[in-house]
Amino acid sequence: MSNRIRRKTLDEQEIHSECRAIRAKGIDNVLLVTGEHKSKVGIDYFRRYVPLVRQEFSSLMMEVQPLSQAEYAELKGLGLDGVLVYQETYHPPTYRRHHLRGQKQDFVWRLETPDRLARPGIDKIGLGALIGLSDNWRADCYMVARHLLYMRHTYWQSRYSLSFPRLRPCAGGVTPASLMDEAQLLQVMCAFRLLAPEVEISLSTRESAHFRNHAVPIVVNSVSAGAKTQPGGYASDRPELEQFLPHDNRSPQEVAHVLIQQPVWKDWEPYLGRSAVAADSL
Repeated sequence: MSNRIRRKTLDEQEIHSECRAIRAKGIDNVLLVTGEHKSKVGIDYFRRYVPLVRQEFSSLMMEVQPLSQAEYAELKGLGLDGVLVYQETYHPPTYRRHHLRGQKQDFVWRLETPDRLARPGIDKIGLGALIGLSDNWRADCYMVARHLLYMRHTYWQSRYSLSFPRLRPCAGGVTPASLMDEAQLLQVMCAFRLLAPEVEISLSTRESAHFRNHAVPIVVNSVSAGAKTQPGGYASDRPELEQFLPHDNRSPQEVAHVLIQQPVWKDWEPYLGRSAVAADSL
């Protein structure tokens, strides 16, 4: 809040331009992201523009400030499919050091957001922690697991996704209090795949192209591509507004080309208790 950086809120024409630019890249599944300024990007803003964006894409998710249950129910009726709401850290003292004003400083209000999402039947709910914000990323990952298990047991009708974003350089950025290397990141994702095989594990452009290429066939089943972190960045590239610096800057087409080079052959026999059929007989 105190960072003296340029900020931008898109108006209707700019949103139209962004939608056209994103569709031109072949993307049909989008995530809307805002800051937490209620008067500028609160429920009135979402009422006005969620239907507009939903008309352009087959799937629409949001990553915005925590809202009330009634507001989530209303947005579901306007076409919202899913919401990502990362706790950032499950360690209350660390949380208090980084959230100083407004409703965001209420640890419990944020923690209970997935419950408010699940009760009105939001289809997909994203959970996660910001790796490096606390001095013990293992404890935060453990708490993500406990949160996931609770949500799946209590609200089994919704689907869930997981992400493990590591702190990236940004304006006024925070120095990581703990470091997770790529081997540890992959190990954590594999642990969650074993814990909850059906849950979506996503990997964003925060990570390098090299790591993403090698992690996808092991454990990942959702990736972003061509992502911009500045408002209006698809129709007009303005790097001075970037929230953080992505690491993988490849286009969606380049990422798609890599993905289709990594097919999964017929592999369901072990799950049925059968021996695999010889490859030359397929």
